[in-house]
Amino acid sequence: MTTQLWFDSIAADGARVAAIDPAHLALPVATCPGWTVHNGIVHTAGAHRWATTFLQAGPDSRERFIPDVADAPEGAEVLAWYAAINAALLDELRKHEPDAPARAFIGRTTASFWMRRMTQELSIHRWDLQNSLPGGAEPLPAATAADGITELTQMQIPLIVGKKGLPDALTGKVLAIEATDTGDRWTLRLRADGIDVLDAPVAADLTLRGTASDLDLVLWRRIAPDAVELEGDRTVLDGLLDVVII
Repeated sequence: MTTQLWFDSIAADGARVAAIDPAHLALPVATCPGWTVHNGIVHTAGAHRWATTFLQAGPDSRERFIPDVADAPEGAEVLAWYAAINAALLDELRKHEPDAPARAFIGRTTASFWMRRMTQELSIHRWDLQNSLPGGAEPLPAATAADGITELTQMQIPLIVGKKGLPDALTGKVLAIEATDTGDRWTLRLRADGIDVLDAPVAADLTLRGTASDLDLVLWRRIAPDAVELEGDRTVLDGLLDVVII
């Protein structure tokens, strides 16, 4: 995704969150047990502030920031409060070139890390919140979802597997992910302590095939794997998702 598409996604999904009917704020969020819609909005606002604070502190900061949402209002006022925090995030992101040095929870990086991270954080939680409402959730836009799968394969999954490890039965297995609407393909070779993202397709033990939105939501454990086509050994995905709990 381009920088402008990240910004557009953050603005559009932020507007969707801010437009939630206040009458639904107490509804439970099925995909985030223990949350109400209000809790989900506050959590997402906290993530926005976290990113904004990291960017404002600069690339050389060593401070460990904690999202601050102590001022979150109860009731309908939370929607305008969230909208202002979303706008402040966008204002801060626009001050930085994507390749400008920045810092994040992973260490020194570039501003594009936060552009992508906030796009994906918001797109998933927008879906969570909408999915809790009577009208259901809109799918993730294809380009946003494909970008989300790239982030998962480059950052989220390797970080978690690197910390927790994979069982021996998964070591050496190849997982292919094919988006039918964007034409993207990701090929992953699983290791005991990480994954390798392969540049060229190889024979896969399991191939996941579906829209980018459905694939991203499966990998985020938001919808059942049966929502996409599974060709091969289903236990490869089940075993990976048992470890990669996001």
